Amino acid sequence: MKLSNPQEAYAILYRSLTGKKTTPHQAATLLEKRFASSSPASASSQKSCIVLMDELDLLVTKKQEVLYSFFDWPNKTNSRLIVIAVANTMDLPERVLINRVQSRLGLTRITFEPYNHSQLVAIVSNRLQGISGLFYPLFFFFSFSSWLLTLLTLLAS
Repeated sequence: MKLSNPQEAYAILYRSLTGKKTTPHQAATLLEKRFASSSPASASSQKSCIVLMDELDLLVTKKQEVLYSFFDWPNKTNSRLIVIAVANTMDLPERVLINRVQSRLGLTRITFEPYNHSQLVAIVSNRLQGISGLFYPLFFFFSFSSWLLTLLTLLAS
């Protein structure tokens, strides 16, 4: 999902949790209330929430308020929130994040190796299976397949 600005992450999370639409500013306030002021009794009735933040580097702003909020909420007592972040570089926290955001991150890092040629072919082929009806089949098979193999060969080298 592409965000036009990082604050939209608040509204998306709030809508995912409640089914209700609201502005990013209002969603931030409501989420802060939900995660920061949970009593043990109300927290036990709430389900845990796992948020996967992919392309973390796209959420970095000068003040990094969105990142701080998302990584601070799991540290609150009874918040029942888990945040998993995915970034394209291993040193993103040290290189880009300000100290107050870094202090909220866990220290577990998992390295994923780059895809190889056959994995890229399988991924792209899988994604294209549902759209084959949008193209003239012979043109799609010959011209796109040769383009795809050229692209994947370049990417793999």
